[in-house]
Amino acid sequence: MPDMDTSSGRNISAGLEKSFSSPRYALAMLTIIYSLNFLDRTVITILIDPIKHDYHLSDKAMGFISGFGFVIMYSILAAPVARWADRGNRRSILTWGLILWSGMTALAGIARNALQLTLARFGVGIGEAAGTAPSASMISDLFPGDQRAMAMSVYQLGPVFGGFLGAFIGGWINQYYGWHRAFLVAGLPGLAVALLFRLTVKEPVRGTSERQKVDTRQQPVKETLRFMMGQKCYVLLLLGFCLTTFTQFGFGTWTAPFLGRIRHLNSAQIGTYLGTVRGVAGLVGTLIGGYLSDWAGRRDPRWRIYVSAICSMIAGPAVLVFLFSPSLPISAAGFFLISAMSPVHVGPIVSVSHSVVKVGMRAFSTSVLYLISELIGLGLGPYFIGAFNDRYASRLGVDVIRYSMATAAVTTILGGILFIVAAQFLKRDVARTLTD
Repeated sequence: MPDMDTSSGRNISAGLEKSFSSPRYALAMLTIIYSLNFLDRTVITILIDPIKHDYHLSDKAMGFISGFGFVIMYSILAAPVARWADRGNRRSILTWGLILWSGMTALAGIARNALQLTLARFGVGIGEAAGTAPSASMISDLFPGDQRAMAMSVYQLGPVFGGFLGAFIGGWINQYYGWHRAFLVAGLPGLAVALLFRLTVKEPVRGTSERQKVDTRQQPVKETLRFMMGQKCYVLLLLGFCLTTFTQFGFGTWTAPFLGRIRHLNSAQIGTYLGTVRGVAGLVGTLIGGYLSDWAGRRDPRWRIYVSAICSMIAGPAVLVFLFSPSLPISAAGFFLISAMSPVHVGPIVSVSHSVVKVGMRAFSTSVLYLISELIGLGLGPYFIGAFNDRYASRLGVDVIRYSMATAAVTTILGGILFIVAAQFLKRDVARTLTD
């Protein structure tokens, strides 16, 4: 009997070890971490008006705190951290980043003035510089190329779940307990997840998911940038990504104030509206988009980009329906379509971008993609809309926010067009990664 017990215990232990070491488990953990990344990054968007009223700030100031307050430190550190991730232990880098951004989100909950809140946002940006690039690099080593777009799309459920949690936590806790406690509740879970991730996920070996032997060495920064900028597909994807990110973050940051000012919803109602619609639509759009990208891409690799382009362009008219429809149900239908279409491109575009750079450049190329796009989308986007609101409020009144947010309709359509152009260079650039 003791021998049987020992054997059973070994079998259970072996089974758990196998489960923990599986690519799917690692992907699940990375997706949970990305959810917390977006929860901590975006919970402030639900709290813009309460913070504005408490600290007597302008829309432009709130646009700075919610956007550039995060992006400034993120932009300084993203590329150096990504270079570190291309040669170091990505699991450890991600763990410490999660601890830092979660802790700084919680500290925002005890901020007593706008300066302290801005400094906490700086801290969130420092931590999250260690988030996306190492994760995306790990996923590319866990899954082969023909499964990568779907894996990246599963990973992109992180913003969907994070946005869902951020809307409900920000909306409901602010309604009954105030916005300070909303930050505390958003930040603390990440500390426990960091410990679980560090103990149960293994660092994948670089290049093992490739179908043929590839060069995994890290090249000098100058050579890396020269190669990346010589890939027309990558450059055009980067430019399109910048424009579509404006829709995600610039438009997304001001959605809650729009619902409060134009639709006259309270904080809890806004949280429920945004959490439910974004959660359901984002889940559907991200998974179906990832599946279609892989399915169509097996016949022609360019369709991994075309699917993203089509969805991005569909989001443009939906923005206008959401903003200008006099009917709340029709407006909600427009918002559902935006929430379903606008995140589709992220997983496939990141996946394709990894196909047109060398393996040792993946984390760095991802950091450049996110860095520049978030400077424009998450940094400039909320600030531009806030400044537009302040500048034209006297002329347009409360409706000014409709027109400032409508700029996102133009950017997402232009982004989709650039994706289509990028697809024309895909085959050439993939071949160059193997021969140059």
